[in-house]
Amino acid sequence: MMGETKGSLSGLNEEEAMEFHGVFMTSMMGFLAVAAVAHVLAWMWRPWGVSW
Repeated sequence: MMGETKGSLSGLNEEEAMEFHGVFMTSMMGFLAVAAVAHVLAWMWRPWGVSW
């Protein structure tokens, strides 16, 4: 077959990919936590969806 490649598309080995995944997931959970806190604080300051 033409153009067959071995390994991953990213060029990372299994260990590097798992390390990247761990850092990515930790960062995403941190971002979501900050966003959730910001939404709660914004709701406490000025509730949305309430008819005036």
